[in-house]
Amino acid sequence: MKMCFMLLLIVFSPFMAAGSGATALGQLCFKDSPNAFKVRISLKTALGDEAYDWDESEQFYFQATVAYGMRKSMNKPFNVSDVHICEKTERISFYFVVTDPYSGSKPLPKTDVENAIRMVRARFNNAFSLDDHTLEFVGIKPTFSPTPEQPVTVWLIVFGVIMGLIVVGLIMIIVTSQRDKMKKAKSAEKEKENEEANFKGAENGISCQALCESEGCQNEAFYPDDDNLTTL
Repeated sequence: MKMCFMLLLIVFSPFMAAGSGATALGQLCFKDSPNAFKVRISLKTALGDEAYDWDESEQFYFQATVAYGMRKSMNKPFNVSDVHICEKTERISFYFVVTDPYSGSKPLPKTDVENAIRMVRARFNNAFSLDDHTLEFVGIKPTFSPTPEQPVTVWLIVFGVIMGLIVVGLIMIIVTSQRDKMKKAKSAEKEKENEEANFKGAENGISCQALCESEGCQNEAFYPDDDNLTTL
């Protein structure tokens, strides 16, 4: 009788261990657990026809990434076995709970897990070729990457524009002043030419016409001297 009981115990012990493990997991990770996070993954939306299948290997990779984040955040030896997944659906959603590596039955507070996830958020996205919208940690706000710093700051651009306007203004002033000088020089030359034309043929500053009008002009060719004519 005792031998039969021992044989039955040996045969059913693996099933009993599996059942106890499932019970322990059910007590740690469940839908309404205060320490559980829900994850939604949209492979089709993110990758379209190139979407891969979410299988046990991908799930293992997710657990490893969570364990990596916990190690970076808390400096403790977290492993894949410390990341428990439950409530899985075909539309790729599930819950996960992280337990303390020194006490496998003690779930970590959500704040500790959230800090770790936010710290390595970019690693999650790169690992699964997703982004903050297609790999969603429900309850954890997306952490968008900082805007890349431009090589030329805004104030340098504004300074360059202002200096350019100043230089253009100075050039316009110089060109305008040069044009005005050239116009004045040309007008002065024209006035000088007109004055020379007006005084051309004048004698001692008095024109011949003025002298004729005041004293009269006499043409010697039409009034010959009678005394100089020879008699016949």
